[in-house]
Amino acid sequence: MTAVRPEITGIMFPAPFPSLDHALPVLWEHVRTLPIRAAHRDFIRLCIGPGGGNGVARCLTRGSSWSTTLYIGEMTDWTAHPITTHQP
Repeated sequence: MTAVRPEITGIMFPAPFPSLDHALPVLWEHVRTLPIRAAHRDFIRLCIGPGGGNGVARCLTRGSSWSTTLYIGEMTDWTAHPITTHQP
């Protein structure tokens, strides 16, 4: 897989990485300790956490980008932070 540029809006600025394998652990480190609901954390872990990334890789192969939204906080008081990954 070629170079990628992931970002978490408001949390992690866009940064170039040589490959998705280099980028996913950094994304996961930014997400794993945030105050998000357990079920949402499980979903994000499946996408970008250890052993994840297959779906992200498929999206990058087909359309040069992948995205989802990270919801931080409680159900009634949360903020949305898009997670995006693009191939330059």
